[in-house]
Amino acid sequence: MDLSFLNIRRKFFSAWRSSDKTGQQVARGSFLIFTERFFIKILYFARTVILARLLFPNDFGLFGMATLAMNILGAFTNPSFSSAIVQKKDVSKEELDSAWTIYFIRGLVLAAVLYLSAPLAGIFFHNSAVVPFVKILALMYLIMGFESFGATLLQKEMRFNRVFIYDMSGVIVEVVVTIIAAFILRNAWALLLGAVANRIVSTVMSYAIHSSRPRLNFNLGNVKRLFEFGKWLSVGGILSFFVSQGDNLMVGKLLDATALGFYQLAFALGTLPAVEIARSLGNILFPLYSKIQKDRQLLSAFFIKISRLVFALIIPASFGLAVLAKETVGFVYGSRWLPMVPILYIVLALALLKVIDYLINPLFVGIGRPKTTTLVSVFQAIVMFSLIVPLTHKYGMVGTGLAVLISLLFAEIIFLLKLRKEINLNFWVLAKITALPAAGSLVMVAMLQLFKKIIFPDTIVIFISYIAAGIIIYFGALFVLDMVFGRRFYESIIWIKKNI
Repeated sequence: MDLSFLNIRRKFFSAWRSSDKTGQQVARGSFLIFTERFFIKILYFARTVILARLLFPNDFGLFGMATLAMNILGAFTNPSFSSAIVQKKDVSKEELDSAWTIYFIRGLVLAAVLYLSAPLAGIFFHNSAVVPFVKILALMYLIMGFESFGATLLQKEMRFNRVFIYDMSGVIVEVVVTIIAAFILRNAWALLLGAVANRIVSTVMSYAIHSSRPRLNFNLGNVKRLFEFGKWLSVGGILSFFVSQGDNLMVGKLLDATALGFYQLAFALGTLPAVEIARSLGNILFPLYSKIQKDRQLLSAFFIKISRLVFALIIPASFGLAVLAKETVGFVYGSRWLPMVPILYIVLALALLKVIDYLINPLFVGIGRPKTTTLVSVFQAIVMFSLIVPLTHKYGMVGTGLAVLISLLFAEIIFLLKLRKEINLNFWVLAKITALPAAGSLVMVAMLQLFKKIIFPDTIVIFISYIAAGIIIYFGALFVLDMVFGRRFYESIIWIKKNI
């Protein structure tokens, strides 16, 4: 494998070129999305580190309550036309215009409803301070109503180089505006100003990155065709909101804004290495699986190759963070955030399960089985909400995390059973995919625990040395194990190299 600077540079820039070959589209798209998510998470992580020292947990929790109030309206009114546009083989201009018209009207209506209903959020969370935040966030829906389907069409066309530009533009502006505002205001309003700035830039960029221009033109027949696919995703979106945000709602309602701030930052840190890698792949996997949905053997091959590489990265990252959880929180966020360490351990276990969800969900939607994901979400929601109130009352934030973990475990078992039926992939195959990364991660954990008995990571220099040592130990162990047990990971890397 040529690792010279010139070859690496050539491969990097070649990933920005479009391709008609499916393998190259997947590999190059994966590279671009991973690169995008890497930079986005670095920017958000840097922002959070700075804000954690300027703001308090209550500020994060207050903004979290306001966004929950905003997002619940969006979840109940999203027709999921974007997913239908990606999945549908051919989409006419009239269908795009009809869908955009619905979204435009929806944005105007939701902006008015959210502004007028803001006092209800204060009543629900027992915190009147959230009301003005909710009123300002109503502006977000007004802005979103003008956004075009540019990014959706690029995703459908698998032109991820332009999607990269679209996503990065809004994030960079949000991070800069939020940090500057935090230094000046020193309160939760900085987070709100950054979010609004992101939405404005994203709306402008949706027109800059694609030539498609929407216009008001409603046709009921066009909408029906798109809604026929999107209806299950719409129902699933409502359920997904309560499954993914129900824990935040309960923490905000049953506890307080400070507890919600701790809980949300624990989730942000705990899912950073694991979920973000798999979530970014969803942008690639959905259009990919839609394109090859008739070839079940090819679906299985792609799923195994991608899953093998994803788990090779996320398992050691989660294990390593678990070993250094307290030190990571102390060095990164500061001592005021140490109360979130207990919930962080649960989040790390939950993140590993969530990765399976992000890998499987796009497959079922891509092959035209959105009903499956919806029904699994129903089951997960029932289990979670039957446990979340009593466990939260008894154990606080930790109890909330346990309720989410148990419900997700049952949901993933059902997904895996369904996956066996669709592409003949059973538990044994998944076990083989994860076995070597798990073994390499355990070697890394054992060595880091041994190092702790010799030199405790109580300074930033020693802490960084631990991270470097963990990376070297893991990849060394994985290399040896892969050589002994068939070089599957090496073959997957070669597959990516050939297609970039």
